[in-house]
Amino acid sequence: MECGIGLSQAGDLFEATREAARQAREALRGGPPQGAIVVSAGDPLSGAGSIAREVLGVIPVVGGGTAGLLTDAGMVSRGVAVACFRSEEWVVQSACAGSTAFAPAAAADRVARLILSGRPNRRRYPRGLALAFGDGRAAHGAAPFSNRWREIMGPKLKSVGSLIPDTQALYCGAVRDAGPVSVLCLEGPGPVGIGVGLGWAPLTVTWVATRTEGSLVHELDGRPAAEVYAEGLPGSTQDPARFPLGIALTEDQWLIRSVVGIEGASLRLGGDLAAGTEVRVMTASMNGLQQATQEAMATVMKRLEGQRPSALLVVESAARWGVQNGTARREWEMIREQAPEGTPLLGWLTASELVPAGSGQVALQNGCVIVIALS
Repeated sequence: MECGIGLSQAGDLFEATREAARQAREALRGGPPQGAIVVSAGDPLSGAGSIAREVLGVIPVVGGGTAGLLTDAGMVSRGVAVACFRSEEWVVQSACAGSTAFAPAAAADRVARLILSGRPNRRRYPRGLALAFGDGRAAHGAAPFSNRWREIMGPKLKSVGSLIPDTQALYCGAVRDAGPVSVLCLEGPGPVGIGVGLGWAPLTVTWVATRTEGSLVHELDGRPAAEVYAEGLPGSTQDPARFPLGIALTEDQWLIRSVVGIEGASLRLGGDLAAGTEVRVMTASMNGLQQATQEAMATVMKRLEGQRPSALLVVESAARWGVQNGTARREWEMIREQAPEGTPLLGWLTASELVPAGSGQVALQNGCVIVIALS
């Protein structure tokens, strides 16, 4: 798989999209692109997929607005990046749920069936990588989305989702309303490397969510959730991003639910939390976060089975990036140091992430970094 990356910080974001697309196309020396992703930061940019296709041609294009772009020069708060893909051995397709598929399971069903309908070989489950972009509807319906996606697409496709801030837009070619999710599917024979890093550490405080309503937690241990949360923090509730809630999976494995706000006596989380779930207060150390990133990158290189990555994509929680207090630059350098010299590298910041959870399923995280590589 050949990959070309372009980045523009032109003041006009529409022109920035065209410029980034031109750069990405020119970086592909083997021929025209077969598919692309567009990620933007700054003002909402409707129609970015159509604008990119003015330069790239009528190819699959998906993407979305982000909380920031990650580059070798640092975090870019306003600009557009484009990554183009090309290979004679890989099949690249895109699909979006559209304006009529509101429910997450229906969105997964529609996107999966559209992708499968365009495959040249329908007798086998697809193998490769699915890059998904979704909005808040996907975040709050991650479980039914994951179940339906796995049911149709099978166990061999590795899927990663970037869930965008509510103020941003999703892109999918010339479609004006992509619905809750759009996906670029890259199906081929080469290995795909994906590494997921957390780095949050649990504090001793443990609670049970006794009354919840989706992502709104009303009670912890039978008391008002905001009051209990404030009592258990080692710091101020003015910065809840530093102290998310963690749900234990296996030893040293956690699902992170960020506390995005305090609404009266309740906590608003970055994802749904079922009543009866036991949670721990989590905290971050710079060493822990950066060590987790380093391990994620090591996992990526191992899974490439000795092959050189054509490019590296980094998807990181905006909350996780933010708590690093300016040291996130070192995290980026760690990724760059482990990558072969000259490897194209692009990242972006998300509101939430869908990470591979085994056997083709995905799980919602609010505070992780995901490193992705194609060979």
